[in-house]
This record gives sequence, structure tokens and C-alpha cells, in this order.
Amino acid sequence: MSRLSSADEIQTRKKSRQIILAAIISLQMLMGLSGTAASQSDTGPEAAAVTEEQVIEAALKLSKRLHSLANNADIASQRLKSTGWMKNPELRISEISTKYYTDEFEELEVGLRFRLPQLGQLGEEKQQAQVDLWDYKVEEIRYRQETICQVRKKFADVLMFDQLAELAQKKAAKADERVYVIEQLVGQGSRSVINLAKAKMWRAETQNDLARVRQNQKLARRELAKRSGIAVNALLLPEELPEVTLNLDELVAIAVQNRPEIEYVQHRIALARQQKQFEYLKLIPWFNFVEVSYHAEKPGNEDWGEFRAGINLPLFDWNLGNIKATQLAMENKEDEAEAVKEMIEDEISSAYIIYRDLLLDWTNYRSSSAELLATARAVLDTEKQHDILMSDDLAELEWTVYDMQSSLAEKRHELAHTLFDLYFALGIQDHGKLLK
Repeated sequence: MSRLSSADEIQTRKKSRQIILAAIISLQMLMGLSGTAASQSDTGPEAAAVTEEQVIEAALKLSKRLHSLANNADIASQRLKSTGWMKNPELRISEISTKYYTDEFEELEVGLRFRLPQLGQLGEEKQQAQVDLWDYKVEEIRYRQETICQVRKKFADVLMFDQLAELAQKKAAKADERVYVIEQLVGQGSRSVINLAKAKMWRAETQNDLARVRQNQKLARRELAKRSGIAVNALLLPEELPEVTLNLDELVAIAVQNRPEIEYVQHRIALARQQKQFEYLKLIPWFNFVEVSYHAEKPGNEDWGEFRAGINLPLFDWNLGNIKATQLAMENKEDEAEAVKEMIEDEISSAYIIYRDLLLDWTNYRSSSAELLATARAVLDTEKQHDILMSDDLAELEWTVYDMQSSLAEKRHELAHTLFDLYFALGIQDHGKLLK
């Protein structure tokens, strides 16, 4: 096919060179994964810039569910302070008598009665309150960590859709330009109507992609704004994704230190031991109550002090069934602790495998995109020197660059989601715990 030398073709080639230069520069910026914020088509000039941590903090403050769980934990904490204490003594006043015709005092008895708890009862009650507290704390902590994970994912969703919307806009503009160029070339006989039909089909596809990604962008921004209370058009500042370099055993050790379920099940084991000890101690004769009193009566001006006590005697009920039951319960709680650790290990292993797979995919794809960038540079240099490409061929090259950028954004988005899932499985809120 012969080359065109018309003024329109020359101007079109110059414009294409400028666009491909801009595409190459934007690809370099994307491969750096940090620096400036992604362009956002729905962000107004007055929108405030916010970081991921600021969005998370705002979401935690806004969450009514989290506030309710925190209040439940506070209530259980206050109840814990009131357990493990012996009950207050009982003031007993009895045998008050007067002669109704002389109003003279006749007799009076005043005493204090202490109802003593059974051996081991106070320790068992306090440990039960500790377990109740940690039951609420586990729910609060895990919901907080889940909220952070979900907000981070929605933040990553917005970043991806913002970038995809920008790239879709560029592709749509390039599709319009390409149709116009091919229409001119068809009129000059350098392209067929088939080329024009394909160009129009591509344009329709890019316009459909643009409409869909803009819709997803609005939905993602609306969801993030609803969850955190930030402005819908807020400018989100992206951050570089840290790489997890620890092995699986090291990650499991971190989870054992940070997952609240581990401490919760330890408190349940301690409760089972307290209950077992309590049932054993019931076989020991022990005071039911102790009372000291002062007794005075007239005539004779006699007075004296008294001491009374009641003792439970385990003569008939040897409590063997409860003792055996608490022994089995303690063994069951120890098995439960191992089961919880195995569950956590499975969660971490699953999240870690997915993360490592996507990290490898992301690393390899980013490396191949660098090769594409080098190829695009070589093509551009050749075009400058020899002017051998047609304008529609340059447009296809630019589309390839845009597609590479879109794929990079999507792969980074998937990697971010798996990283946040790994954080949640480890029971940590950020990467700081992995650096210690």
C-alpha cells in the first residue's frame, strides 16, 4: 500500500506522536506505584485530598456497630471489677423487748453475719467474668479489623476505577480520532470500508467501556463515602503496596500474638480449671456462715458476746458427676485451643498462597510492561527518523499501552485486596507488625 503525503496525514501523525509520548510518560508513573495521586474524573477542584489512614480513621469513628461492640466490652469490663469479692455482712438486730407499761429496756441482741462463699467460688466467678469480657472483646476487635480491611479494599476499588476511567476516556478519544483518520484515508483510497467498519466497532466498544467504568467509579466512590463519611469527590492519595517477605511460619507466630481468639481460648481453659477445682473443693467441709453478736438483757445487767457458725458437711452428695464433667470440659477446652490455632493457620496459609501467587503475577507483568515501554520508545524513535507508520497503526500502539496500563491497575487492585485479607488473617491493622 502506498504512503500518503497529504497535510492532514502529516498533522495526524504529529498529533499521534504527542499522544504516545504522553502515554509512555503515564506508564512510567504507574510502574512507580507511588508519588502523585491518580487522576480522578469525578474529583472537583475544591475536593480535599485524603490518605488511606485518614479514611480508615473516619470510618471507624462513623461505625455505629463498632461503637456498640465497644460499649458492650466496657460494660463487661465494669462487671469484672465487681466480681471476686465476698458479699457484705448482714446486720442482725433481734430480741428487742420493753415493758409496755414502764417503757423500760429489757433485752437486745446486735450482731454481724458473714455468709462465706464456698472454697474456690470467688475465683471461678472472677474467671467467668473474664471470659465474658473477652467474648465481647474478640467480637469488637475482629469487627474493627474487618472494618479496616473492607475500607482499605473500597479505597483500592476507587483508586482502580479512577484510573480505569481516565484510561477509558483516553481510549474513547483515540477511537474517535482513529475513525476520523480512517474516514479520510478511505476517501483517498488508502483504506477500505472494512477498516472503517472495524474502527467504528472499536469506538462503540470503547464508549461502552467508558460508560460502564464511570458507573462503577460512581458506585465505588458513593460506597466509600457512605462507609467513611468523606466527600464523594475527595481526592484519594495512593500509597505504595509493601511486600510481605516473611515466611509462613513467621506469619503464624505473628498471628498467635495478635489474634484475640488465642487469648480468649486461654481464658476459657483457665475457667475450666477453676471450675474443676471448685467442684473438688466442695468435698471439703466449709463454713456456710459466721456470726458474731453482742447480747444484753435486764434485770441483772447481764451481757455477753456470742459466736455462731454453720458448716456444710458433704455426707451424702460426693459431687462425683460434676468433678468428672469438669475434668472432661477442661480437656475439651485444651483441644479447642489447638483447633483454634489450626483454623488460624489454615486461614493464614490460604491468604498467603493467594497473595504470593498474585504478587508473582504482578511482578512479572510489571516487568513485561517495562519491555513494552522500551518497544514503544524504539517505535517512536524509528517513526521520528523514518516516518514509516500510518496514523491508525500508531493509534493501535497507543491502545496497547492503555490496555497495559489498565491491566496494571487491575492487577495492583487484586494484589491490594489479597494483602488486606492477609492482614485480617494475621489479626494486624497495618504492615508495622511485620517489620518488627
